[in-house]
Amino acid sequence: MRKAAALLLCVSILLLSACSGWSAAPAKYHVIVATDLHYIAPQLTDHGELFTELVDGGDGKLMRWIEELCDAFFAEVIEQRPEALILTGDLTFNGAVLSHEALAEKLRTVEAAGVPVLVQTGNHDLCNNSAASFSGDSFTRVPSATMEVFREIYGEFGYDEALSVDGDSLSYVTQLNDSTRVLLLDANTDHDPCGLSDSTLRWVEQQLRQARREGQHVLAGGHQNLLRQTMFNTGYVMSGADRLLKLLQRYQVPLFLSGHLHAQHYKTAGTVTEIATSALSVSPCQYGVLRAENGRIRYETREADVSAWARRQGRTEPELLDFKDYAADYFDRRTRTQIPESLEGFPYTPEEVESMTDYICALNRCYFSGNMAQAADMDPDGSLAALWGRSANQYSAYLASIRENIGIDFRIWESG
Repeated sequence: MRKAAALLLCVSILLLSACSGWSAAPAKYHVIVATDLHYIAPQLTDHGELFTELVDGGDGKLMRWIEELCDAFFAEVIEQRPEALILTGDLTFNGAVLSHEALAEKLRTVEAAGVPVLVQTGNHDLCNNSAASFSGDSFTRVPSATMEVFREIYGEFGYDEALSVDGDSLSYVTQLNDSTRVLLLDANTDHDPCGLSDSTLRWVEQQLRQARREGQHVLAGGHQNLLRQTMFNTGYVMSGADRLLKLLQRYQVPLFLSGHLHAQHYKTAGTVTEIATSALSVSPCQYGVLRAENGRIRYETREADVSAWARRQGRTEPELLDFKDYAADYFDRRTRTQIPESLEGFPYTPEEVESMTDYICALNRCYFSGNMAQAADMDPDGSLAALWGRSANQYSAYLASIRENIGIDFRIWESG
């Protein structure tokens, strides 16, 4: 009787799979994913006084060398020859049409070398009121891309070959290879910023149902986050994320690729893992390499080697030839100017402030790179964390949230 029951159960499972159209054949693919390039066309800035002041007061984006950084990265992509390059938003610094057009020219070079490119929008890319050109100590407003303009500029990088494009956003699904489709979601529309509308979510379910019916695996992604990866939530996790997560779980989509945080991180909810790739434009200038084979998926980061590219190009600028250290020092600069100011009025000695600043700079680099395993030995007795705890300011809360991740290497993830 037990054997008969077991046989009946197996037959039922097989029939259910056949009716649903779902194939158990494992996915196989090799893609590179990058995000938050924040590219600006050279003709839009002279890197003068105003632009330099703007970016130096920002979050560490390496805008002075963004042209060289992007060229070095694209050269590595071409050399590695993945099945596709996926760019998950914030392609541009301020959404200027000229920046989108100049970036599209670079992407054509990548495709001409045999690597298809798939793009998606970020919150900086569309209808951006900050779109401007910079000269000396002044700026001039320039046109920003609309949804229609974005699709026109990047038509050949996902949209023209798409199996389906959502009618309410710039979300689309396209065929990657015989086993896998890529679903890229746009949460940057004027009518639903940082969100997915009911209409878009219905479209997503249709695409997932169709993929299952045809025995296709799905690799999903977008710019904003599916899960709350950090202490920050508003403006990071897209509205509609709970409903999207349930859809991904129901249709057995194991992975969601995002960006937006600028920090390398991942988190799992049930059967779905979200990997937030760190910003290419921020130290240590990483991108992700993703492979699926033999029923397993592996993600690992790599750093764009700008210095090696610069030497091949015959460039001699010291910043380019020692780019890794330059980028790390630039990333620290904003922290080193803000931390002492944030501690004014607290009973710390100058020596304590210096130690606390050194610690948060080092920990911040680990956090943004995803290498929190390296942070384990930075404060072995907890004395520096205790010093920060006495301040009870925004940085101490941020530091406490970072320390929860100590010991984890977010640069590598494997399924199962």
